[in-house]
Amino acid sequence: MAEHTYKNYIQNIESVSVDDVYVYLIHGDEYLVKNVFKLLKEKLLPENKQKTNVTIIDGAIENIPSAIEELNTYALMPGTRIIQINDSQIFYAGHDRSSLLEKGQAAFADNQINKAARYFLNLLAAEKFTIKDIQSERIGETIQFLTKDDSSQHAQWMADVASHCISEKMAVPNLMNHSDMLTESIEKGFAQRNVLIITTDTVQKNRRLYKTIVKNGTVINCQVPKGFIKADRDQQEKTFRENAQNVLAASGKSMASDAFAVMRSMLDPGLRSFTVSLEKLIQYVGERKNITREDVEAVLERTRQDPIFELTNALAERNLIDALTVLGNLFANQFNPLQAIAAIANQIRRLLLIDDVKSRYKGSYQKGMSFAYFKSSFFPNVLEYDQQLAASAASEREQEKTTGKKKKLKVNTTLIIAKNPKSIYPVYFSFKSSDNYSRQELIQAIHILYEADKRIKTGSQNNNQIIERVLIDICRRKK
Repeated sequence: MAEHTYKNYIQNIESVSVDDVYVYLIHGDEYLVKNVFKLLKEKLLPENKQKTNVTIIDGAIENIPSAIEELNTYALMPGTRIIQINDSQIFYAGHDRSSLLEKGQAAFADNQINKAARYFLNLLAAEKFTIKDIQSERIGETIQFLTKDDSSQHAQWMADVASHCISEKMAVPNLMNHSDMLTESIEKGFAQRNVLIITTDTVQKNRRLYKTIVKNGTVINCQVPKGFIKADRDQQEKTFRENAQNVLAASGKSMASDAFAVMRSMLDPGLRSFTVSLEKLIQYVGERKNITREDVEAVLERTRQDPIFELTNALAERNLIDALTVLGNLFANQFNPLQAIAAIANQIRRLLLIDDVKSRYKGSYQKGMSFAYFKSSFFPNVLEYDQQLAASAASEREQEKTTGKKKKLKVNTTLIIAKNPKSIYPVYFSFKSSDNYSRQELIQAIHILYEADKRIKTGSQNNNQIIERVLIDICRRKK
């Protein structure tokens, strides 16, 4: 029926007809794809149906039969029903080897072991390998064949992913059969009022499946060029600038050209991380209209952290799903569970210190205060608190020198709240996060961590499950 570019579809979505369209393919950059899906969902469903009438199916090839079954099942609830195949890998059969290698390596480096495994298994399928070809005695030869001249670059991550696939009993998918199965299902049509939306990062336009979707439905191209030739770089820059202008305009903000350039150099090339960071900057500048290079350097310092920061940040925000996801990625890369306990404990202690500050200056602390108010009216209290904490620690050290006796309980100066008094926004962010917990909940979290630490050190249970239980018990809200 139709093919659209991202820009064209977004600009005309109000006038685009959805009548008689029962299949959509949205492909390209993750952020743009999600944005189109959100707008399309709002167009297809009334607000009160946008949760109940959407079924999301993971994009693994082996889930295609389940998706087809859903599409052929008549809905019990009235109105349109969306079945989304999310992050689909249906177009990976015969896909370029170098692209699959690149995507797999990037996913592995980002601690997304299951996603890396999918790319790896699809590469095996494309080359007609089976799971037996990655057993220990054959893995070296298989990797060498798959990588050709780049075996040294890919050998380690592919060996780790192969071990993961075997331990999790993952299967090499039959890509072409599932592709044909979905193609035939689209040609026949679905049960009345069922709509299929496929989201993916890549397509192959010469495939029968793609041509069938174009003939019977709508395709929205959200690709951002990733090449290094001038035309590709110019298109990348244009896409990022247009996206930034849209986000800034919605908040009545502007950004200096050098600030934009610094952002592009500090972040990975995906639009999602760029947009999330831009939204942080908008909050950071408060009532001020223009975002400067200094703002970028002050705020984005927080985004260049290791996965431990992601874990403790998710914990502070009481986001259990994100916390468990990050933890799973850490454990997939042989992370020590005692390090996880230590990181979580440090975050809880920090939140307790912040709670102490809020109690001490109760009259001037306001939950939900703006950054501007925090900076001008409350941050001096934080500095005063830190100075008192440091003075107490110095006094204890002097007493130790005089008496020669060490006290059992000492102030831990590594937990001073404003380690860099010039960097205020991270402190503000920590205070906002602390509002997610009561003092009693934080004290209970210390007890939970103490018990978990004991269980790990006795070696009597599964350590990964112990840490998962810690996160669940801490993040779960009491009814």
